Amino acid sequence: MGILKSLELEYDLDDIEKFLQFFRTMCDKFEPLIIKLGSDKQKYKEAIKELEALAHNTAWAARRLKLNEVTDFCVFCEEIMNEASRFEGPASEEFTDWMLLMSDQFEKYCRSYENDDSVLALFNPLIVNVPNVISK
Repeated sequence: MGILKSLELEYDLDDIEKFLQFFRTMCDKFEPLIIKLGSDKQKYKEAIKELEALAHNTAWAARRLKLNEVTDFCVFCEEIMNEASRFEGPASEEFTDWMLLMSDQFEKYCRSYENDDSVLALFNPLIVNVPNVISK
């Protein structure tokens, strides 16, 4: 039995659909927003706010389904965006590249649910290497 089918046995279908909708929306918007981080100061600030909101919404939906790994990863992303909001921007190349690793991890997690895989995708250990330089 896959992870999506398991959720369907325990939770309301509407809650599962909201989670998948928030997750897919976040994944679809994440990479373009990361590219925007490196543009200029104004776009950096806008992208940080939107990335934080997307992670927050997905964490909320995942928390309702007790999906701790996804919730924790989203909260981690929120905290990083909160920290990044203290800088003027634009983003450093190191931070942009690292954020792309985050985006890839979110996409893998999302596909695990959409494909009803038997387990959640493996976590990329390179993500623990948070960059030292966030802003140029």
